[in-house]
Amino acid sequence: RVKSDNSVLNLLLLSLQLDFGLFDEYAGLLNIPFMQDLQHEADTRELQVEIANMIYDFDRKHTENKIMRSHVEGLIFEVSYKFLVNKGFHVKDEMFKIISTLNTDSDYQEYVLLVKIYMSLCSINKSVEVDYYKMKVDGSYNIVIPSNYSKKTSAYLENITSNHSFAVHDGIMTYDGIQVYDLRPHQPEINLYKIKLEPNGDTQSMVKYIEITNAFQAISTNEQYLIFIADNVILVDICEDGNMKVRINKVDAQASAMFFNEAISFIPCFKFTEGDDVIIFTSKNMHFLVDKGGQFCPDYYGMKHELMECIESLEVFSDLNDDPKCKNEKLCNLVTESKVTVYFPDYLLLVTSRQQLINLLDYAVYIRNLGLFILVLFQLKRVSFKLEYRERDPQTRKIVQITGPWKEAILYVIKPSVVKDREHYDDIFNKQFTNLKEHKDLPLREFIEELCDKFKRYQRQVDGEYQIIPREKQKRFLERIITGEECFHFSEVGSGKTKVIMPLLCQIFLSNNTDAHKHLSRGGKKKDTLIILVPEHLLPDAKAQVYRHCLNLNFRDEYKIYDDILYLLHEEFKLGGQKMIFVTSFNQFKKILTFEGVCRKVMPHREKMLVVADEVDDFLDRDKLVFNICSNKANSFDRATVEYFHECSQAAYHGTGHRGKAYESSPNPTYWKELHAKFVAINAEIQDASKSLNKSFGVFNEQTLRHCTTDIAHDIEGYKALIARPFQSVNRAMPGSYYSDVERTIFLTFVILSEDTSKYDELFQNERKFITFEYWKEFLPELDYDELVYGHDRISEVVERHPRMAGGLIRFMYGIILRRMEVRYTSRSVNSVDIIFNFDTIGFTGTPFLDNYPTSDYIRRGRFDDIPPC
Repeated sequence: RVKSDNSVLNLLLLSLQLDFGLFDEYAGLLNIPFMQDLQHEADTRELQVEIANMIYDFDRKHTENKIMRSHVEGLIFEVSYKFLVNKGFHVKDEMFKIISTLNTDSDYQEYVLLVKIYMSLCSINKSVEVDYYKMKVDGSYNIVIPSNYSKKTSAYLENITSNHSFAVHDGIMTYDGIQVYDLRPHQPEINLYKIKLEPNGDTQSMVKYIEITNAFQAISTNEQYLIFIADNVILVDICEDGNMKVRINKVDAQASAMFFNEAISFIPCFKFTEGDDVIIFTSKNMHFLVDKGGQFCPDYYGMKHELMECIESLEVFSDLNDDPKCKNEKLCNLVTESKVTVYFPDYLLLVTSRQQLINLLDYAVYIRNLGLFILVLFQLKRVSFKLEYRERDPQTRKIVQITGPWKEAILYVIKPSVVKDREHYDDIFNKQFTNLKEHKDLPLREFIEELCDKFKRYQRQVDGEYQIIPREKQKRFLERIITGEECFHFSEVGSGKTKVIMPLLCQIFLSNNTDAHKHLSRGGKKKDTLIILVPEHLLPDAKAQVYRHCLNLNFRDEYKIYDDILYLLHEEFKLGGQKMIFVTSFNQFKKILTFEGVCRKVMPHREKMLVVADEVDDFLDRDKLVFNICSNKANSFDRATVEYFHECSQAAYHGTGHRGKAYESSPNPTYWKELHAKFVAINAEIQDASKSLNKSFGVFNEQTLRHCTTDIAHDIEGYKALIARPFQSVNRAMPGSYYSDVERTIFLTFVILSEDTSKYDELFQNERKFITFEYWKEFLPELDYDELVYGHDRISEVVERHPRMAGGLIRFMYGIILRRMEVRYTSRSVNSVDIIFNFDTIGFTGTPFLDNYPTSDYIRRGRFDDIPPC
């Protein structure tokens, strides 16, 4: 076996083995780590896939020189030809330029060999690309080359195995102990199946049976199938008598056609065996056979186009530069899969996201349920900024696209005055909404009692009792939040602030209760806009609670609930005219206020806005106070400025004091003296255990972003300078800095570089070739110059072997980082305290804090009396 771990040598030997037909016999002698991960040793097809992935990863990480695989392939062909005819390259030849570029970085030695090996494998396998399935098993991706390949199956398997925990035992792929695939053969059979479920019981509806595709069949038993829908697992067993036993997340259930109520009528769903709650699954993998006989004819749609293709919604998204954009999208392009649980005995349609409404609307069209379509459209209208219905073809304006009963249903929702028998339908759908208008004149305490009584209808029943019933202590805390003069309130952890207090507060805001709105005005104007602010990690739960409890209030009332405050960026968006609720995070709200166009809308309207902050202590954390957005430009630091920054940072970090002589040639010596004092203060601050290096700030790279499953490449690219950034609770890099100034970032970067140089190993490898002979002679004389510039040792290894040279290496790396750092050109920042002073704000937290803040009303009235304690 080859003992050397030199990757270039081993790849060279691998290339020779492939070219001379020795790979099958001697592949096991090479010391190449990725070959040990192959499913089958000496399998050239698996090796080709692995090499292709490595080339792709290399191309993704090395974008500065723009050398691609095609360039190297062309070079190899050209070099082979020149060798055979004994000719050299002209210095102005394109290939000579490629060779010069490859020689600038030692990493390209491996890259050239990988491309050469890939070319050999393409010749051996007689295929440029090998069809394979990429499946995540035991936490890492495995390459499986099947005997029967399908592109759709490939995409589905990669998605499902990424989101669910599959394992391999003795070559058998399993999920939760259920064997699904035998991966031991070189080209195993990988199949997905189709099953048909018939509703149980005597209840009849238009849907005769449900067909589910992309099901896994267990190989341990003949008649057992595994289905994944919306992060749920459905297990179907075929019994000996032909009946089917269904379990959803290990709970017994059965396919059913339930009659919900007069508005929804029959819906195909799943009903739990030991209970009356039902589950509605929506998925492209579920197909329903709808009865076309009787009162329903084949052209029941009354049109030639799918209805979801004729409805467009204005969506907000972020582009690759993290800049928000607005775009019209057809609803058919937004459909995914979801699960909605409907609780007995009220069977209210309660959704937890806008996505569920879009999926349910498509589902209602598919099963031809007009009642469900109308009910979902009522709610979707409340959570959408702009819905457009394309009645006619937008290009010709002649072809009618929406007609028949679907047109009538849409008109009933958006323009009821033109619909016949409106009163009859209103009586049916009004029962699906909770009426809060009847309590307009009740005192606040009595209104809260009525509200809490209705609140029970939104909860699951267990043994005849609702799971969540607001307690007396919660009612009094809610009353104190509304009526209290102070901004912020304390309630112990686990008191139901997110699941009970916040939804009730939103319902009170959407009501017309006079006493409640008098207190919510906080001494100012009546509020028509409510902004719910929560930490990033609580945002999904907060959105879900607001959607569940606030979408089915007050039939035909016009109000909006937005889960994205970026809608404010759209030029047609206007505040006022109707009540609005925004649910967003602390940073997103501060970020939106950095846009001048948004400020022009918000500032004149701010006295009609109420901000509610959950976990307000996090909102006021000193490391998270400021959200700063810069219109960045590449800096133009000259060599002297970089030296000044290094001298200042080094003196503050090591406590050697300010050396005025070092800055005598600077045009502004006073600045560097003040900056040194600032760095000393920051250094003293981070010595506090609660502000440790690992908790407060760090460097974002692939290791620190290991919890983030998406956009890792984009995040690394955004933080390629490896400058210091504060950590978030979810360890996720965000555009913009919490730090209010670039100087703090500069010093903390020096701290990390000094204390954890291993984080800069990759950057050092890319930049070491720029160490000049003069710099080496002055700052790194103990090191071998050639080994330093052209070697492969990591900077952390060099520092460990030569600690006296650490200062020179840090000095070199610090200069590289500072020159990469973008600096603020025009800066816009928003502080948490600014929000409290400019908006009427209330908040609550489970963490006691010392000081309360003056309310916006204090400032409005010019008051100077004592602020009430928290």
